[in-house]
Amino acid sequence: MTDYYDRYERRPPRSREAALLRDLRGILNVAKSRAGNLRVQLKDINIDLLKSRADLARIPVLRADDLETRQKEMPPFGGACATRAAALQHLFMSSHTRFQPQGHAKDWWNSARALFAAGIRKGDIVLNGFSYHFVTDGHMIDCGCKALGCPVIPAGDGDVSMTLAVIDHYLPIAYCGSVDFLSRLLEKASTGRRRTGSIKRAVLSATATSSGARQELAARGIACFESYATPELGVVAYETVADEPLVVNEGLIVEIVRPGTDEPLPAGQIGEIVVTRLNADYPLLRFGTGDLSAIVPGPSACGRTNMRIKHPIERSETV
Repeated sequence: MTDYYDRYERRPPRSREAALLRDLRGILNVAKSRAGNLRVQLKDINIDLLKSRADLARIPVLRADDLETRQKEMPPFGGACATRAAALQHLFMSSHTRFQPQGHAKDWWNSARALFAAGIRKGDIVLNGFSYHFVTDGHMIDCGCKALGCPVIPAGDGDVSMTLAVIDHYLPIAYCGSVDFLSRLLEKASTGRRRTGSIKRAVLSATATSSGARQELAARGIACFESYATPELGVVAYETVADEPLVVNEGLIVEIVRPGTDEPLPAGQIGEIVVTRLNADYPLLRFGTGDLSAIVPGPSACGRTNMRIKHPIERSETV
């Protein structure tokens, strides 16, 4: 598949880098007065001089545990959110007692690009097997499907029998959720005369999918695509039809740093994934995920020009 979600995916890397840093300066200049945590991180930093990754690396990393502590001290979002809670669309709580906002912007979680890379198109019926209860997961996919123009079955991951009944009735083309829940659905369907053959694509998250599971799903005619997401950042990187490494999403600055430090590492070295999110509502600056990966040199064979990273080899949060 050779088409792309938009022209930004094929930008020359230098043009993308310049645009990201320009947009970051603009967002921080507006959000700094509204988000107390930004003022702490940006102490002694001139926002207008943030013109390279070396400049960005002078800012201390905000790690997930630190954000959780600050949320307890300064509810609801620890001074990291630039939009007041009453003006947001959804308010979430993750399984680790961290709290996340969602604003009103189209595709607020940046998931449409990952769905498109998996071959999902306007009008495709999507079975959403991620949870909608308190957590961001289901809403993240829902947002991207709405941006693409795809109807969604909000199944969640709780009831296998009901989910099989709705698959049998609506015949969805795509599944989004965990590989474990999909496997349970397919196993139960094989003994109950349910039609699951309509599902041709699966966007999976939470854990790396084993080669055995991929082969099993491929034998059933289902192509698998993984995405890496967190409750704070949305979809950070995603798999394409071309090769195994994940392509970093647009609108993010991703660094790999030496664990426990603020020091960026060169391509190939394993370290912590640190992400700066260019989002006017929730402008997270150098957010340390606690997850480990490495930069994979070179562009993707699919034609997308953004940075690639290895599948995370340790997760501090499941999505």
